[in-house]
Amino acid sequence: MIKTIAEAEAILRTYVPAVSKTGDDQSLERMWPALQVAGNPHEALRVVHVAGTSGKTSTSYYIAAQLAASGKKVGLTVSPHVDTITERLQINGEPISNESFCSYLEEFLQLVDGIELSYFELLIVFVLWVFAREHVDYVVLETGMGGLFDGTNVVTRKDKVCVITDIGYDHMNILGNTLEQIAFQKAGIVHERNVVFSQQQEPEAAKVINTHCAKMNAELHVITKEIAKNSQSNSYQSRNWLLARMVADYIAMRDGLKLAKIDPSSITIPGRIEKKVLVDGSILLMDGAHNGQKMTAFVESVQSQYPNRDATVLLALKQGKEVREVLQALKPIAGKLIITEFTSYQDLPFKAISATAIAEQATVQGMDAAIVHDYAKALEALFSNDGLKIITGSFYLLSDIRKLL
Repeated sequence: MIKTIAEAEAILRTYVPAVSKTGDDQSLERMWPALQVAGNPHEALRVVHVAGTSGKTSTSYYIAAQLAASGKKVGLTVSPHVDTITERLQINGEPISNESFCSYLEEFLQLVDGIELSYFELLIVFVLWVFAREHVDYVVLETGMGGLFDGTNVVTRKDKVCVITDIGYDHMNILGNTLEQIAFQKAGIVHERNVVFSQQQEPEAAKVINTHCAKMNAELHVITKEIAKNSQSNSYQSRNWLLARMVADYIAMRDGLKLAKIDPSSITIPGRIEKKVLVDGSILLMDGAHNGQKMTAFVESVQSQYPNRDATVLLALKQGKEVREVLQALKPIAGKLIITEFTSYQDLPFKAISATAIAEQATVQGMDAAIVHDYAKALEALFSNDGLKIITGSFYLLSDIRKLL
């Protein structure tokens, strides 16, 4: 019997692979037998499939919220989760109850007993199975990593709507070292005759997406910077909202839905430019900006909301991240930098980059950095400072820290 989320997480942790896979090891082959015993839920669901390097979680939340506001029952799955694993199984903006999650998981694990799956693969089959059981009208499905060989890419229906957010350099040990290689993986979610909505990409990435969409006879809509400017959507999150709105408008037109007007600021997205007012009246911002592109966008948002203000920043990054690029982007707002490490992980056995190694690079960048290896003590050090406070870098750091808040 699985009675608590802690018990569920302990069982699921046994599915975390012993080592991280490289690009050459990626495959969907293990998904098919699990889907078959689960009743092939991927064939029964209307899906919006979201890939990209930056902005895909926010865009996924925005799309799901707009479709739900039309009166439809909408499932949403995102990764990684920040506070609770039930964030990976949301219906109409709310994670399902702990009791339902545990009950469903117990039944599901009996179905797939004996089938070799990774943590992420198992969870994707699981959420698709639950969404089918719950008879949702739409599923907004965020990729975990890449697209072509991502566990979510089992959905190949022609009515799938594909969404590609900003593409940049991330997970290069798995997806490739060039924008072309990374874009090829992201564009892999596009199948025959899908409709595709994409942010305007760098020329190298755009060429790959255009070529793949043409090969798949897919209908591509690009949200150009001119369209964004005319819609007053120049900031990072407002561009994500515009992309989501255009996706929702298309589905509403296709399926005869009536969309309600909603304010994007009313949609809470855990760990994405999340604001808390502390007891002393100071502001705490939390954002999982874990690569150069994400950090640049986050810093621009902070500078827009809090101009001419330095912050005390608590930072940790997982191994494989681009430390120099993250620090360069962070430098304009980081009056003081506290570097720490995290202990949690989810889909893959990632470890934190040594705080000492990050501090060495910060010194090269001319930044004032302190090392506090223990994240709980690092949080105390952060709170001992006056003024604007920021926790950023890895989502795994946010997950650890938020348990203490």
